[in-house]
Amino acid sequence: MVRTLRSLPHPDSLRDHLTEVYQLPFTGCVLRRSLVNDVYELTTPAGAYVLKLYAGRPLADIRWETGLSAHLLGKVATPQVQPLADGAAVGVLALPEGDRPFVLTAFVDGRKPQPPFGDELYLEFGELIARFHLATETFTPVRRAAVHPDELDRVVGEIAPLVSPADAELVQALATAVRGKVADGVSRGICHGDVSLDNVLVTSEGLNLHDFDLAGEGFLAADFAGVASTPYWQAFLAGYRRHREIPAADLAAVDWLGVAGSIANLHFHLVRKPLWRGTESRAEGWAAGVLAELRLAAGRLL
Repeated sequence: MVRTLRSLPHPDSLRDHLTEVYQLPFTGCVLRRSLVNDVYELTTPAGAYVLKLYAGRPLADIRWETGLSAHLLGKVATPQVQPLADGAAVGVLALPEGDRPFVLTAFVDGRKPQPPFGDELYLEFGELIARFHLATETFTPVRRAAVHPDELDRVVGEIAPLVSPADAELVQALATAVRGKVADGVSRGICHGDVSLDNVLVTSEGLNLHDFDLAGEGFLAADFAGVASTPYWQAFLAGYRRHREIPAADLAAVDWLGVAGSIANLHFHLVRKPLWRGTESRAEGWAAGVLAELRLAAGRLL
């Protein structure tokens, strides 16, 4: 048999299987998104659910995420995990490529933030992330963040053959500088790992935070890097500081942690994503955009 890298379950077959393992009367199942993971929406007469089928992730990793979600309940608005009929938070689906973990969460009745954005939205966003950081201070199980400066040498080594020699040299210089600039004094804790409005829903009760794929122990200021590049950075900071102070060392590290995140993002588009999207995906413009950002960062920081 030829080894399978990744398969895609048929929605009807998946619905029937999940009806059995959750003991819920699912009437419909549709594929919503297939990228890093496969996401399905399931419906019952009483309401809807979202299923995330993970790819290339160990079971222990996903159990960590569901533990984090359970810990956040009552502290931070986030989708609630629906346990299987046997009480487990995480299920496992046997597929040709091997076992793949899955998690079912209640559907959140909300919408993604839409432009034009404003300070009020980012003020609330800052408060949400501060509450997340505060809540995770008492979550004792730890896993390493997916984006971490200590991993940059390996990442840069895999990027280098796929870019021009000049860009490889530039990325290496930035990675080396990050390790020198982000060190003692920068706060550590559990980061969300992908703080952007893409991972927020606006509901009648306020902002709802989701997607903990990249969460883990690391430098907390990494969660500020994306917002810091927007016109709403000061509004976000004002909201965050209503709940938690930010040390000066953390603020000084934001740009450098943003560079580390951009290098990891470049690695995703050049190395990881082509495994299931094909090498043609490297020409979609995402990698070129990240390289342009890194060139600007080098001009500003080096």
